[in-house]
Amino acid sequence: MRKLRHTVVLAASLLAITACGSKQPVEYAYVHLENNKTGFVTDDGDTAIAIGLKKGSPLKVDIDAYLSTLTTTYWTELMGDMVALRSDSKATYTTKATFADTSAGVFKVGMECAYEPFNWTQNDNSNGAFPIANLSGKYANGYDVQIAAQVASALHMSLEIYQYEWDALLPAVNAGTITGIVAGMSPTEERLEEIGFSSNYYQSNLVVITRKGNSLLDAKSLKDVDKAGVKIAAQPGTFHLDALKAQTTNLTVIDNLADFVAMRMALEAGTIDGYIAEEPTALTICR
Repeated sequence: MRKLRHTVVLAASLLAITACGSKQPVEYAYVHLENNKTGFVTDDGDTAIAIGLKKGSPLKVDIDAYLSTLTTTYWTELMGDMVALRSDSKATYTTKATFADTSAGVFKVGMECAYEPFNWTQNDNSNGAFPIANLSGKYANGYDVQIAAQVASALHMSLEIYQYEWDALLPAVNAGTITGIVAGMSPTEERLEEIGFSSNYYQSNLVVITRKGNSLLDAKSLKDVDKAGVKIAAQPGTFHLDALKAQTTNLTVIDNLADFVAMRMALEAGTIDGYIAEEPTALTICR
C-alpha cells in the first residue's frame, strides 16, 4: 500500500517477511504478498479505498476536487504517522483540519472505529482524535478519521463520527443516517450496485498476518500459503474474504470471525494460522 515515517519505511525494497517485536504476549509477523505478482490478483476496484456516498450525492464533486489535491506521497506520509501512533508511544500527530468555517452543515461519517491504523477507538482527544457521536466518552482516530476531517473542513462542514458494524454501513448511508462511509472501504463492483463512491484516497496491498515462528513465514507467494491444513481467516463482507475464497483451493477458509479483533484473538489462541489484512494493519501489530 503505502514513505512511512518514524522508523517505519514501506517501499518496493521492503523485506518480503517482516517480524514483530517481543513486547506482546504473542509475537506477530506477516507474509508480504504483492498484489498481482506474488499475492492476490486484484484490480483498483478491489484494493483502492474511497468514500462511500449515497448515489447521486451532491457532495461527490466537491469531495473529488479536494481528494485530487492529495498526492500519493501525502497518502503514504499520513499513513506513516497513523502507524506510528499505534506502534511508537512517543509519536504525536496534530490534525490538519481547521474548521474555520462550518456554515455548510455537518459531515456525518460512519466507520467501525476498530480497524487500525485506518480507524480506531481511544479514550481521549489526543493526537487529533474526534468524538464518536454515538459512543459517550470515546474518540476516534486513524487515517480514515484524518481524511474525513480534512474533507469536512474543505467542504466548510463540521465533522461527526459514528461507530457502525461493517455490515450496517451501506444501509446507513442509503438511509441518510450518515453522509458518508470513510472506513477503509473499496469501491467493488458489488458495492457500486448499492452506493456511489468518491475518487480514491488510498491504495491497499493485502498480506497475511501470522505468528512469529509459523511456517507460513517461509512463503514467497500466495501459492505457498495455499496448503492443506492451513487455516486462514478473513472478515465477512469484505473483498479480503472474496479473494481468499476465490483464489485458494487447498487451505481452510475461516469466514465466521466478525472483525479484526476477533481474528487477532483467534490467532493469539492458535485456532487459526493467519488472517488477511491491509499492510499498514500488519505494521501496527509489529511493535
